[in-house]
Amino acid sequence: MKKPMIKDIMLSLLAVMMVLAFITLIRDGGNYIGKNYFDSDEFNAELSSFESSIVSLILAVPDSEELKKNITVTAEEIDEHRYRFGSLQNQLDSIISQYEGRTDEASLAERNKKMEDITKNFEDNVYVADKIRLEKEKQVDEYFLVLERRKNEFLNYDKGFIYKLKNKETGEEFTNGEMNTNLAYKKEYSSKSNYLRGNVINDSIDNSWYVQNLVGYTHPQFEGTIAVSEANIKNGDRANSYQYFKKEERFFFGILILGVIAAITFIFFWRKDKSHFQLEEGKRKYHSLPIDVQWVLFFVSIFIVFTATNELRIGILHYGGYDIPIFTLIIALLAATFVFYQWEWLKGGFGSFDWKNTLLYSWYNSLEGFFLKRTIGVQTLIMLIVIFFWGFGTLLTLVQPYAIIVWVPATILIGIPVLMFLLSRMSYLNRIMVKTEEMARGVIGNEVEVRGKSPIAEHAASLNGLRDRIKSSHSEQAKSERLKTELITNVSHDLRTPLTSIITYTDLLKNPSITDEERASYIAILDKKSMRLKTLIEDLFEVSKMATGNIELDKRKVDLTQLLQQAIAEHQEDIDKSGLEYRVAIGTKPIMSYVDGQKWWRVLDNLIINTLKYALPNTRVYLNLDQIDGEAVFIIKNIAKYELGNDVNELTERFKRADTSRHTEGSGLGLAIAQSIVDLHGGSLRMEVDGDLFKVTVKIAVIV
Repeated sequence: MKKPMIKDIMLSLLAVMMVLAFITLIRDGGNYIGKNYFDSDEFNAELSSFESSIVSLILAVPDSEELKKNITVTAEEIDEHRYRFGSLQNQLDSIISQYEGRTDEASLAERNKKMEDITKNFEDNVYVADKIRLEKEKQVDEYFLVLERRKNEFLNYDKGFIYKLKNKETGEEFTNGEMNTNLAYKKEYSSKSNYLRGNVINDSIDNSWYVQNLVGYTHPQFEGTIAVSEANIKNGDRANSYQYFKKEERFFFGILILGVIAAITFIFFWRKDKSHFQLEEGKRKYHSLPIDVQWVLFFVSIFIVFTATNELRIGILHYGGYDIPIFTLIIALLAATFVFYQWEWLKGGFGSFDWKNTLLYSWYNSLEGFFLKRTIGVQTLIMLIVIFFWGFGTLLTLVQPYAIIVWVPATILIGIPVLMFLLSRMSYLNRIMVKTEEMARGVIGNEVEVRGKSPIAEHAASLNGLRDRIKSSHSEQAKSERLKTELITNVSHDLRTPLTSIITYTDLLKNPSITDEERASYIAILDKKSMRLKTLIEDLFEVSKMATGNIELDKRKVDLTQLLQQAIAEHQEDIDKSGLEYRVAIGTKPIMSYVDGQKWWRVLDNLIINTLKYALPNTRVYLNLDQIDGEAVFIIKNIAKYELGNDVNELTERFKRADTSRHTEGSGLGLAIAQSIVDLHGGSLRMEVDGDLFKVTVKIAVIV
């Protein structure tokens, strides 16, 4: 593990060197490629400073007395000076208030002198103009003091420039050295390459303004040459800066060469062994992050690499390599390593970007969910805004006390009502949450109070509806458990009865002393009980298949009228023996429907058999088949032999009989099978009990 890690770090170091060379080329290439010292920003700044200063300080210094003679005063300046501190009365009242309570002669004399001066300002324009002129002359004198100071500084720090210049207007020539010496640099000033012109010294805004605008002075133009000698470059004032530039230049090209070598080495090792930056544990954790977070980390890591490498460039190039920030180098190296690991982890998923697996998508879902109930979202947003500005207003009153004039009414009329509204809603919501937790634990309890028509109140109403459904579910579950117990009991009883008979008579047949008549009687009973057991098992198997839906219907066009007639004819003999009077109302017109004829016949058969077993003897049974509103409606009614109870729907449960003492031969599955078959056909079977009257209604869609 150590060797791959070392190789990865070495590749990252080479990558940092490549990035260093790239940034250096982009940021500093314009200063060194095809350029020399005299193209550098430092030299050009010094030259520009020299050009602007030589004219203003040495070659064309104006005469202060001449400047003062050119001072003018305008009417606007007189009015500005006169009304600078208000009207005449305002200024006089101000002076009086300043000296109020001071009664000594010196103070009174000073006050009267100031009032006299103010009064004269409003009476005599010449008096005001003279005062303004004196102010301007004072500004000119201050300008020339600055000019003298700057001249001394310039003479002590001229950076070795040689000049030979001529005033274009007067023809006067100025020089400070010989131009026939070996020159390292020379710049010409003429009509072709622009004349040299000075600027007003700008140490003080007031000074420069008076000289340039009030006096109207402009510097003359000069032509000639400014140069730098080779001696000055080699061992003069400029030698240090020249050598510093050359050293930076060497570092610049050295960094570029190292960058090229690093790039070649990087490509060689990368192609030689492509199993770099493999870390399965890190990959697993990285991929557990949202996709957009992964990409943000990737680009942030790249940004850190470039930022740290740029700091390295500054330390190496501009500080001569003596101040390389080691900590910055480590950061750049670690960030580059992380970039390569991320690249390996990300590149496999370029073609399978899943927008839903992003942090932005989760935020979008959160925001969308925030407004699912728009009323809650808007109310919450308004409350947050109110609370924010309430807090901001509170802080503002600490900084600006006068804001309390607005803050107090806003607090009373908006802040406190919103806070109370928020507390009320939160209290109500907490009560609903507690009730929900109780219901989750199975505690039904009382209904939740529904207050108003807010979304929270709607939720409380929904919770009450859920509570009712849970209670109903508990009731149904208790009923299901009871019926399940009865089912097990009934199945056991109905299966055990014929099975017991079979076992008993089988034992009797083993007795060799029984007569042939007894043997034949026992065999007949065994046959009857076996068929009974077979019927029970087949019915149970069939109803189970129907309940689970594991049965296929062979639907065809069937005449339901004819099918009912066949079913009645099939049981005609039993009907005659039953003592029941069957009243059948069936039309002669065919009633056609798409049904599985065999299964539908089973429905009719089970219902007819049900009347034969459970109808009260010597009563009437009514059978009716008709077509009503696009449906075939079959109704069968009889007077029950046994008390049916209140819950008639239980009769369709498996092994459920009206004969609770189970004296009859039924399996208890007849109505359950009929119900299942009707449901599979998309029809309906409904049972009604009115006292002892038992009624079954079956409906199925017909073919028009």
